[in-house]
Amino acid sequence: MGAGTPPLNDALRISVREQRNTDSVLRIASFTLAAGPVSVFYKITGEVLPPPLEVLDFALVAAIHVAMREGRPVHVEGPVTGALLRSLEEYQEIWALWRRTYRRVQISADQVVSSTVIDDRHGVFAISGGVDGAFALLKHHSGLAGPRNVRPACAMFVHGFDIPLHEQAAFGRARDGIVEMVAPLGVPVTIVETNWREALGRDWAMDCQVALTACLHQFRGAANVGVCGAADDYAHITVPLGSNPVTNHLLSGGGFDIMTEGGALTRTDRVRALCDHPQIAAKLRVCWEGPKTGRNCGRCEKCIRTKLNFMAVGSAPLCFDGPPTFLDILRIKLHEPSQVQFLREIVAAAKANDVRGAWLVALRLAMVKNKLVLRSMALERRIRKVRYVPRTMPRTADPRDATPHGGVSPTSAAAKTRIAERGGLNRRVTAARRVTDL
Repeated sequence: MGAGTPPLNDALRISVREQRNTDSVLRIASFTLAAGPVSVFYKITGEVLPPPLEVLDFALVAAIHVAMREGRPVHVEGPVTGALLRSLEEYQEIWALWRRTYRRVQISADQVVSSTVIDDRHGVFAISGGVDGAFALLKHHSGLAGPRNVRPACAMFVHGFDIPLHEQAAFGRARDGIVEMVAPLGVPVTIVETNWREALGRDWAMDCQVALTACLHQFRGAANVGVCGAADDYAHITVPLGSNPVTNHLLSGGGFDIMTEGGALTRTDRVRALCDHPQIAAKLRVCWEGPKTGRNCGRCEKCIRTKLNFMAVGSAPLCFDGPPTFLDILRIKLHEPSQVQFLREIVAAAKANDVRGAWLVALRLAMVKNKLVLRSMALERRIRKVRYVPRTMPRTADPRDATPHGGVSPTSAAAKTRIAERGGLNRRVTAARRVTDL
């Protein structure tokens, strides 16, 4: 579907209105979801404000995951770029394969517009205070991206993602830290305040990039590239994951490209680059699990891991009060098997940099512990799926254990084998759980 095609009656309809003041821009996107109408606002303040809206690409990007989950066609009441419509076709194909609950949907708009390619690349850089965004901004500001280089127009910090809208004090401290971080680069900071996560977010790990990209698209006209830091390096890509080098660029629109920067380097390599600019490295804020203070808690998994990134390149953890203790490292708790690679990469970096210390012993032990715990969690999921064989209920019993009279023989060889297997699973889970008491 495209411009001029009558929208279906059950379509998820999108409309946008804009209010402009001398020091701010407010855009409100309305969506007719299956559960009822929802409004998402974007309030933009700072030194760099976008020009008046020309296309509604940002609203379509903001709604694409919701539309795919609902399986409903989308109609945009206004203009969108043909480039975005074409990219979203492939984007949907990929995500429909990755997530069985996502379905491809038809998209139409009141008007489909074309755009020209501009060689002068100037961009808005997404930054939250973390390693990835800070590295991307520093690399392009220093002109180290070669022909891909993007001249920074501003740095964008979003309020409403990792720091909830009601946490004003925490947001203020985080904002001040980012302003101090980018001050040596002379890059202005612009704030985007939005309720997207509250209104449309369902699975942040999968939705984070569409949420962020919708904010970057706000600056079309003031910039022609939106740049975000890479989550993984190219050697260890995790999919499906909201931010990934496979589909991020497919959220580009006409006259506004989306670039993911930093995938050629590991996280420790990015930290090493930031250590050459200690005034920037000292202002990093990586914490999202700890208390919402706008600062690093120094105790959560992400904080401890970032300290280790610094130590693996022979540097003190500049954005923290001090290094982690042996017990801090041992208590690292990972949530996914793919995260073990983050710890393995730190060990490899320390070896490459000829860094030694007792903390590496603790890190190796933490890796072993987390592998066991993650395996125990997988075993527990298997156990929940095991069908226990009752003694006197033939309807739910395994037919291989049935007696000639219709009962179940608990002494059959097959039944004994399955009971032993279950016992083995339980013993392995119990043994693995003991490791978590460290």
